[in-house]
Amino acid sequence: MLCENCHLNEAEVKVAVKGHNGTEERWVCVTCAQGGNPWTESQQVHQDDIEGAFVVKQILQHLAAKHGINFEELTKKEEKHCPGCHMTLNDIAHVGKLGCPECYATFKEDIIDIVRRVQGGQFEHIGKTPHSSYKKLALKKQIEEKTSYLNQLVEEQAFEQAAVVRDEIKALKESGEVDEHE
Repeated sequence: MLCENCHLNEAEVKVAVKGHNGTEERWVCVTCAQGGNPWTESQQVHQDDIEGAFVVKQILQHLAAKHGINFEELTKKEEKHCPGCHMTLNDIAHVGKLGCPECYATFKEDIIDIVRRVQGGQFEHIGKTPHSSYKKLALKKQIEEKTSYLNQLVEEQAFEQAAVVRDEIKALKESGEVDEHE
């Protein structure tokens, strides 16, 4: 199809122009769309009107149709829906919360990516430790480290050193009264 403005080049862009008589749609070539051939003065349309009339979606739809791609179907296929509440990721972002328990499973990967971006790469929230728990946690960490070292010594069959470390672990547990299940 030829450009409806210059009638010289192949029309590739659909332009909708709002004028005094309503909205007018035209198929124009790239040169006319970029302002190389302005609209005729009798139509009382200025370059600003042409630039303002371009809608990205219309351009994408035309290019997709030219290559045999149905743009509307493509966006619907790519957009996930929760099977429980039928919310999309855009709906969740708009509302600010997930719609139902199934949303967590449906959007798991998307949520993980969002949390990583928001938390600066951290996925696991560590939080703050109450001051009253510092000693207990330090003792627990020391016991865990010694237990790991004990296992290493046993694997290496250094049983005398392992017995010493075992006694140290026992003494730490008795002094701190640490519950192993905490």
